[in-house]
Amino acid sequence: MLRHAQELLQSRRPADTMFCASALRNMRVALVKQAVCRPLKTFVVRSVTVEPILPFLTVEAALAGYVLDIEIGGYGTYMDEMLTPQSSLDRSQAELVLVLLDLEEISGRLPDLCASGLGTDVEAEIADSIARVGQMLRTYRDRNAGRLVVQGCVVPDNTSLGPVGDGNLKHSLVNAVKELNRQMLAVCTTVSDCVFFDVDEIAARYGRANWRDARLFLASRLPISAGAFETYARGLVRTMSVLFRAPRKVLCTDLDNTLWGGVLGEDGPHGIVTGSAFPGNCYLEYQRYLKQLGARGILLALVSKNNEADVEEAFQFRAADLAVRLDTFVAKKIGWNEKSDALRDLAKDLSLGLDSFVFVDDSPTECEAIRQYLPEVAVVQAPADKPWELVPMLADKWFFDSAAITEDDVNRSKEYEAQVQRDTLRDTTTSRDEFLQSLGIICTFVSAVDAPLARSVQLLAKTNQFNLTTRRHSATQVEHYATAAGGQAVAVRVRDRFGDAGVVGLALVAQDGDQCVIDSFLLSCRVIGRGIETALLSLVAQRAAKMGGKWLIGEYVESKKNAPCADFYPQHGFERVAESGGAGSIFYRLDLTERMPISPAWLTIEGDPTYEFAADTIVTS
Repeated sequence: MLRHAQELLQSRRPADTMFCASALRNMRVALVKQAVCRPLKTFVVRSVTVEPILPFLTVEAALAGYVLDIEIGGYGTYMDEMLTPQSSLDRSQAELVLVLLDLEEISGRLPDLCASGLGTDVEAEIADSIARVGQMLRTYRDRNAGRLVVQGCVVPDNTSLGPVGDGNLKHSLVNAVKELNRQMLAVCTTVSDCVFFDVDEIAARYGRANWRDARLFLASRLPISAGAFETYARGLVRTMSVLFRAPRKVLCTDLDNTLWGGVLGEDGPHGIVTGSAFPGNCYLEYQRYLKQLGARGILLALVSKNNEADVEEAFQFRAADLAVRLDTFVAKKIGWNEKSDALRDLAKDLSLGLDSFVFVDDSPTECEAIRQYLPEVAVVQAPADKPWELVPMLADKWFFDSAAITEDDVNRSKEYEAQVQRDTLRDTTTSRDEFLQSLGIICTFVSAVDAPLARSVQLLAKTNQFNLTTRRHSATQVEHYATAAGGQAVAVRVRDRFGDAGVVGLALVAQDGDQCVIDSFLLSCRVIGRGIETALLSLVAQRAAKMGGKWLIGEYVESKKNAPCADFYPQHGFERVAESGGAGSIFYRLDLTERMPISPAWLTIEGDPTYEFAADTIVTS
């Protein structure tokens, strides 16, 4: 159905969009049941007319993998909805809240205050407006866990000061709205599970002069022209997606007619196209883009059908013309095997799922082979005849979108380089225990809220192989576990003699009488098998016992990818509960008065004493 919808929507006719929206609503149950789309209860808080845009929003969301069950708040009732307990917004129990307000409601006095160009009271008005927005968002967050998308303001296309005044006067309306948006973004970062929707950036790309139909806005408060509905809806869906979807982690690139022009095997190092002159600079732009992705933690890999010696020679000979070096890439598969096999090997080497990969290649045949054999991999066919289009093509994709980048992300490449050193050491030791002892592993336990919180949510969103329940909790829910009576939200940072792996594990626990129930327990696949999962379980058990818990309850929910941890609880002395839960849940329990998991002897355990750790729970072996 979605494929047919995409084909039909190529015509860009509004009638086709309306038809697709209606059909998708009727197929909502089937799309969810077949795991094609994720259902999302959505509430729209608004000060403008949004009804004509909703079919476009429905279609764009479905194409992105979401079925939106949309409820619309009253026109202009946004303050009551957000601030009043038991409002229709509260009763909706929405998972996603779209806060769509116009400049007039956010900071209605700004146009008049900026008209003189002198800026009297402009900064105070912005500060007051931001304070109101912040109070509104925090008041909602105190009562509800729904994830928030807060729309900014579109910079006005026409003002009384004209384009020269707008560009030169500090307190022009254009500059004031830009500052308002900047401060709204800052407020959003202080509220958990809240992301800023930069609608002005969308409008600028579309063309601000055509973004709003003045007649329709004045007649019906419709803030967007009909021609911009699709662009607006796609931008809104792209923004909300970062709240529910983890970015991909690996970009695998081809070499010939992709990273450089020409075919190395035919043209040789002297003949391939590189450098700062056209068309070599087209490839240089792509190389710089890859390097920028690497700087934020995206892993770069080479997959090329070539002789490895030739590739090494080309990188050496063309070093002055290239923005990347061979060692820029954390992994390389250069040879004559099928690229689908190379990607499988890369996934194994990096301990990542294929759904973390993006594959870029100019060959239609190679791209189609990956689509057929490895449908989890995102495929981008490089336009060999128009190499200047590759970077815009990649930037237009959503693969690497993220509202927050953590220190662990930035250091990811270094950690994979360290893993190569660990593998080398493992091959030279005689036993597993000797190898693990030689690593000098140190586990540091911290609050999941301070891990930082963004990293904890990131782990919940993207960890699959060692994840006992694969629940994708929000930042607000993590905070709830951390602050609830008897609750635990524990993260673990791991480092060893080769480097710092960062925050790699998480446990969320709730207390119910004398039972402590583990809701989520997960560990990055990069560190599985080093005993860290046992150390985390030991800490959770000790804290549960300290708070009066008698039973530690573990749950395993089978998924497509978490078979490696299916026996985790039985291996640690838990007994299976006779009656397990629905939805595939299997429950286990451990009597804390009789048995306690013990951290492996090769680990050094550290804890933050401010995080309710008693001295007797910190054990250094």
